[in-house]
Amino acid sequence: MHMLLRASIAAHVAFGITRTAAQDIASVPVFNGGFDSSYVLDYTHMLTVRAYFSTKFNAMDVDDRKLASHIEYRPNTNVNFGLGASYRAFTLNLGVGVPALNRDDSLRGDTKYLDAQGNMYGRRFAINLFAQIYRGYYIDQLSFPGYSLDTSYADALREDRLRPDIRQRNFGASVMHILNNRCFSYRAAFNQDAWQRRSAGSWLVGGNFVYQGVRAERSVIPSAIDSLWREPLRFRRIDQVEFGGMGGYAHTFVVQQRWYFSITACVGLGLVRNGSSVQSPEGYEQRTHWGGNLRTQARMAAGYNSARTNVGISYVNEQSQTSLAPSAVYGWSVGNFRIFFVKRFTASLPAVDAVMRRLGRL
Repeated sequence: MHMLLRASIAAHVAFGITRTAAQDIASVPVFNGGFDSSYVLDYTHMLTVRAYFSTKFNAMDVDDRKLASHIEYRPNTNVNFGLGASYRAFTLNLGVGVPALNRDDSLRGDTKYLDAQGNMYGRRFAINLFAQIYRGYYIDQLSFPGYSLDTSYADALREDRLRPDIRQRNFGASVMHILNNRCFSYRAAFNQDAWQRRSAGSWLVGGNFVYQGVRAERSVIPSAIDSLWREPLRFRRIDQVEFGGMGGYAHTFVVQQRWYFSITACVGLGLVRNGSSVQSPEGYEQRTHWGGNLRTQARMAAGYNSARTNVGISYVNEQSQTSLAPSAVYGWSVGNFRIFFVKRFTASLPAVDAVMRRLGRL
């Protein structure tokens, strides 16, 4: 009797799982966005609604590796709460700052900024677009030989920890082609309108183009310790253009079809033209530097995904390093972190469908 009962329960559970999987697949159009349905189910035809907490960031590093001196500036950015939706090829997210989580102006200063970051994930391509304008930075990290016992360390932080005069502008794009685009989906982890049901990965190839500028009233190196950085790094102005190629690999690990962890690592080399206003014994002088740069890109996401629900976290970061002289490195980074709660609904938006038909996408 007990054996029959256990067998009946097992058969019922197995039938339930099979039926649920069949329903999930049945709700997906035959084309399935071009994906292999045994790996990815495409839900771009459904209305995907999300709530999220997020923060965007950038950083500026000035690193004299010969003298072992390092300084990093960051803006004081907000934690935002937002709502968004995705349907077909369109996504719109709108967020506002959360006052209770942004009460550190006395410690990190007041930053004024406009930060528009677009992370676009198609089946074949992943595109990062960013336009950042920041004013107001603070010293997040500072180190040099013997700094813990040197009174100039305290002097530098007292006089120059907050730098409301530093402004930074970043405009750029990177495009990565997903080679295994029938079995691997970025959208599942980062746009939440697909479901990666089996582990898969893909090699990535692409490139980037970026303009990056810095303006300040005086050198970005605190005056109390400016002798600890060589001249090419004692700048008050930079105009830098970068372009180059990148390559890497992305993989999403899936457990029991629903739990996922996605990770991407890319690296690239490029050509840089850097024009800067540098502090010298005679005052500030203009210098132009042509050279190479190293660029890295990382993406991570983890959470729970199903036909109707996706809950998780994601992180995207791009970094660039340029040698302005041997072992004298100027670097900057841009990225965002997000916690999201997503629900999908069977709904149609006729106006969007009409546009897609005119474009030949339906």
